[in-house]
Amino acid sequence: MRFRTVLFAVVVFFFVTLRAFAAPQISHSTPFALAPGKTTEITLLGGQLLSPLRLWTTFAAKAEFIPLADDAAKKGEKLVCRITVPRGEQVGIGALRLISTEGVSNPIFVVLDDLPTVAEAPDNHTIVQAQLLQPPTAVDGQCDAVQDDFYRFRANAGERLSFEVVSQRIGARLDPVVRVFKADGKEIQRFDDAEGVGGDTRFAHTFDAAGDYLLALTDVRHLGGGDYRYRLRIGSFPLVAAAYPLGGRSGEIVSFGAVGDGIDPQTKTPIALPDARGMRQLTYVGIPSPNNRGAGWFPVEVGIKDEASEREPNNSLAEATPAPFPGVINGNLNKQGDRDFFRIKARKGQRVYGLARTRELGSACEVYLALLKADGRKIAEARQDRQTVLTADIPQDGEYIIQVDDLLIAGPNSHDHAYRIDLDDMFAGFRLNTDQLQYNAPQGGTFTVKVLAQRPTYSGPIELAVEGLGDGAVVSGNMLDGSEAYPKITLPANIPASEIRFAKIVGKAKIGDQVVTVPLNQRETLRTLFPSTEILPAPFVDTIAIGVGPPFPAFFDLAVPGNEAYFPQLVGASSFDININRINRAFKDPVSIAVEGLPKEIAAKVEPVGDGLKAMRVSLTGPANLPEGEFPIRIAGTGVFQDQTKRVVLENVKLGVTKPLVVSVAMAGPIAAGGQQSANILLQRFGDERQPVRMQVSDGPAGLSVPIFVSIPADAAQTKILLTADAKAAPGKYRNLAVVATTTVKGQNITVTSKPASIEILPAPAK
Repeated sequence: MRFRTVLFAVVVFFFVTLRAFAAPQISHSTPFALAPGKTTEITLLGGQLLSPLRLWTTFAAKAEFIPLADDAAKKGEKLVCRITVPRGEQVGIGALRLISTEGVSNPIFVVLDDLPTVAEAPDNHTIVQAQLLQPPTAVDGQCDAVQDDFYRFRANAGERLSFEVVSQRIGARLDPVVRVFKADGKEIQRFDDAEGVGGDTRFAHTFDAAGDYLLALTDVRHLGGGDYRYRLRIGSFPLVAAAYPLGGRSGEIVSFGAVGDGIDPQTKTPIALPDARGMRQLTYVGIPSPNNRGAGWFPVEVGIKDEASEREPNNSLAEATPAPFPGVINGNLNKQGDRDFFRIKARKGQRVYGLARTRELGSACEVYLALLKADGRKIAEARQDRQTVLTADIPQDGEYIIQVDDLLIAGPNSHDHAYRIDLDDMFAGFRLNTDQLQYNAPQGGTFTVKVLAQRPTYSGPIELAVEGLGDGAVVSGNMLDGSEAYPKITLPANIPASEIRFAKIVGKAKIGDQVVTVPLNQRETLRTLFPSTEILPAPFVDTIAIGVGPPFPAFFDLAVPGNEAYFPQLVGASSFDININRINRAFKDPVSIAVEGLPKEIAAKVEPVGDGLKAMRVSLTGPANLPEGEFPIRIAGTGVFQDQTKRVVLENVKLGVTKPLVVSVAMAGPIAAGGQQSANILLQRFGDERQPVRMQVSDGPAGLSVPIFVSIPADAAQTKILLTADAKAAPGKYRNLAVVATTTVKGQNITVTSKPASIEILPAPAK
């Protein structure tokens, strides 16, 4: 979701030369956490962090950007902002993106944590130099290769302390291992991975005696560097080992239970799930400690489909819990040998696509899925991969059974293993993803997406479409015949600059008489960007983010001399030129020209003048007997530069159906009473025939003397005449100077009058 932010300063740069998007990139933040219910000053580090507009977050927040004058800030490598998280109960993992005038950044993860933050000391790599901590607290640090980070803290006799390392959950590469020592260096305990947090670790320990203790933190492979960041939490907060259910439907109130160290398993937490607005979301449920020494949390999914939760007993076919299809089923396997059954109704030709969500929602469950006929005969079982996916075709109308087992429960004391299974009617013969999570484009502009296809069983053509950008979005190059395609997506012009949009890409294929639709799934891309992060916000999985920048600068414009064009009687053919001004010199591609609004009897042909870089010529043909008249026409030019399409339209061009001779007159300047000035006369003949033209002035101000007539030879198109103003001519500006021209075209006498021209008479110079 997007939240309003406070904008401190924005400077928008418009370039009329070659321009490429410089979208912001964020490597990480310091600190790694935001305090719920408070304002935290946070520094974003990366590149192109100039001209910020606002932050997009997966949690409620508002941000204020703080101007800095140091070199890193001026280079766009650092940006400081104050982020306010309004609700004190918001805890967990969130994500944010920066939106600038240039587009949208990559996402980064932050922790929403009620523990106070301290920074790691730079020299805490030996027991002697162990950094002193005072729980409850949290440390933002970074592991270096082949070195431990040591911390010293004090515990009372019988005191229970919770320890948690948040690293892979915020996109870092650290695989943490933690050891706890007595002050004399004797190891008490070693902790590695923990259920529900992927490769991160968390544990609780009750100390027998009061005194100082040591904690050592390192990467299990002894690796380190900038990507090996962590947040070490120490307090007395609950440690959630399992939660149930793992989600619920948008807008409903769901009671969630949890088990783990420091948690009453009988306690249920009712949560009003937010409006998902048509898109799956991830939210966190917090469990505070009784003494306000830190909160624990667990993730839940906010869904948009009908849901069913298991109703015990459902351990046999006859006791199967009814479930919607398509829909979502929730269950919990809490003892060895536990097995759940769900009953669905399906039609012949439907395809069952069952996706198990467990580890990505903090559950240690490893699901086995199978589709059975109503009598228990197996139709299909799920493939076991990083995610468990069940696919099967329904052979006939009727009831079917979903069987769920846990492959990991080893004994009666195992924690509850919850699962959430998304059942959809979706073709599983191919999967789609893009190579990026975000793209940037100018307002109304075009961007290219690399779409990758995995084809387990389908090798035919796939038509790509985009959803979520509104009316006016255009997709070209959208047929995918192999393993990849590069469709170009043009945004609707009505999406404002500096906005962010989330779009779904879907692939459509015709299988027999049926059209199947498969939506984009970004898990392959996310595994590349965040290889160790299991729990990911749903928008990252289901959509791509599109940052809308300022309009692409104009790179050409058009002009028609005088904004006039003519179509001559008797001849039935003419031409005029459209001049092309290439504002950006790097733009050398052709401009496509269309002439719109012509009378239906007249046809236009457009051809380049020379190489077409500077002008295009429009040739008009039509009947030679059209009546005289004036028609408004439009000249539309379309050019493509750096994948951006620009359309330039000249609205004020007039087409005159006229006699096959046009004459115009223009004064070379004002004329003083008693003085002289020249006037320029221009002719435009049409057709191949060239005859002399007889011309005379037909109107003008009183007191003006002009030649009786002037003859313009057949091979000339202009001439000058000398005008004399009487000494008593009245000064002023007049618009009545006109000339009449007479010639012969195809044996017919043609007489035309020019449009009135301006003439200014000045007072006679003082003597």
